[in-house]
Amino acid sequence: MTSPGKGQIALPFVLLISGIIIEIVIAGAFVAYFASGSGYSARLQARAWAVAMSGVNDALMKIARNKEFAPTEVQYEFTLDADGAAVTASRTTDITGQYYLYTITSLGSAGSRQKKLTATAVVHQITGALQLQSLVDVPLQ
Repeated sequence: MTSPGKGQIALPFVLLISGIIIEIVIAGAFVAYFASGSGYSARLQARAWAVAMSGVNDALMKIARNKEFAPTEVQYEFTLDADGAAVTASRTTDITGQYYLYTITSLGSAGSRQKKLTATAVVHQITGALQLQSLVDVPLQ
């Protein structure tokens, strides 16, 4: 004969162990979700930088083809797959009157991420020689 109450601890013990296992699985799912989300955010940031850089390169190409490009401020947009860039180019003349000074600002966006790049280029008015002076990653407010 078995004594009464001998198997009473088995059910609560099994439920306790099952609860702990379920909590570990749920915690692992949350960690995996947030880890993959941060990787996705980094990919969006890299895509935003790439499309902003494409905007700068596009404006430099237009300047190289036409040294008289953007006598006033020129703004245009373009898309690259699902991403886009808003480009602004403006031109001033230096003190000596021999060079055009171009300022190019490109705001690239990919998903919810944005990246802003500002470039400065110099073009000789007679020869049309183009030289990139600076490329700066501007923090967004």
